[in-house]
Amino acid sequence: MDRLSELPELILVHILSFVNMRDVVRTAILSKRWRHLWSIVPNLDFSYDDFYPYQNYVDFVNRTLLSRGTSKIRRLKIGLFLNASYPKDYEGWILYAVKSNIEELFLEFNQDCCYWCPPRCVYRNSSFKTLNLWSCKFIRDVQISWNLLAKLTLRFSVLGDQDVHKIMVGAPKLEFLELDSCCGYDDLNIDSSSLRTLIVRESESVEFEYGPIMKISAPNVQTLRLSGSLYRKCILMNVQSVVNATLNLRPHTGFNGEKKNLKGQQDNLMELVRSLKHVENLTLGAWCVEVLALREKKRIPSQISTHKCVTLSIHMKEDDLFGTVNLLKGSPALQMLIIDMQYVPYEEPKGAGLADSKNFYNSNGANYLASQAKHVKCLLHHLKTVKITQFVAKTSVFPFLEFILKNGKVLENVVIIAKRVDTNSPDYLLKVAQILLSLPRASSRAVVTLLN
Repeated sequence: MDRLSELPELILVHILSFVNMRDVVRTAILSKRWRHLWSIVPNLDFSYDDFYPYQNYVDFVNRTLLSRGTSKIRRLKIGLFLNASYPKDYEGWILYAVKSNIEELFLEFNQDCCYWCPPRCVYRNSSFKTLNLWSCKFIRDVQISWNLLAKLTLRFSVLGDQDVHKIMVGAPKLEFLELDSCCGYDDLNIDSSSLRTLIVRESESVEFEYGPIMKISAPNVQTLRLSGSLYRKCILMNVQSVVNATLNLRPHTGFNGEKKNLKGQQDNLMELVRSLKHVENLTLGAWCVEVLALREKKRIPSQISTHKCVTLSIHMKEDDLFGTVNLLKGSPALQMLIIDMQYVPYEEPKGAGLADSKNFYNSNGANYLASQAKHVKCLLHHLKTVKITQFVAKTSVFPFLEFILKNGKVLENVVIIAKRVDTNSPDYLLKVAQILLSLPRASSRAVVTLLN
């Protein structure tokens, strides 16, 4: 007997709970010990990717659920292609899940310009703790009662402002809400006293038919993440409780690639940054840093904030140095700076060029950094940790690190985690380490660590 089969049944069932259901069922042929294990696995994950024709997938789900009998189900995940399906295909599965008092239900229904309406039994359920719905449209005249629901994700779905209100009222224990590429709402009044995390991703495929302005009011939310296309003006209100915020937005380009009202979008982005000036931890995407760079070049004063930790997801181009210094100038209390480098394969480096490292410090960006050191107050009293992840040795990185090490009076740790790509060979990283060791340091406690 193999060693895996010697494990206790409880452990084997736990292992199978992480496997796609098609492979779980296949384990029945391994041996007599495995013959019935698949039927008591509490987590069921159905994916239609490997089925052809599609009806084979529908038949497989039907057979599997019918063969389980009354075995306890804790989690059910079903993928479905709506354009090739009928309500009878999935409504029976949903009813089965509801009658089984399932705790986690994932209905990942893909669509192509069509939506489905969840049956009424979904709206009133006292066992759901996690609910993930794709491509759905809420029934207007139904009330919501999700007494135990803690986590709700809606993707590619249609819901109006009144639907959002019904969710807030009908899910008193909701802690996590994610709206990914949804439409139909203009006013997100998130007044739930229990909700702590709100994630909104705006889809570029949605036009102004749902309103040119989106308002978000979230007085009790502590973690807020906004991403996607800024295709309509976004206004944040009552976000005083937010501690962790992410702005990873991009400009709206329209379907013809033309950027619409770019100046207005940039101004709106800065309004969002200003609304979050009080948060302790802020993450900004590449476009936001680009806009900060434009402001810095125009000598527009930095917006003052009380951030303690800032994460920048940037390409670390020379223009990013301007944006980074603008942010640092406006963050006098900053204690930690994290740069998550966004790698593009066809960009530098090519492996050569480190031999000319002395020329790194003569660029426009490097010279500008040196001229602004006296205006970056966090370097004097607070900035203790700088971390660079997904590191690739671009020419703009070294002047930035020199700027930090040369002016960081209380700096303690500079941690660099190299991205695993061909260009970051051991010999290449050794040269990088030699350059880093040669940089002057203002703090005697500053330790530079390079990890591969």
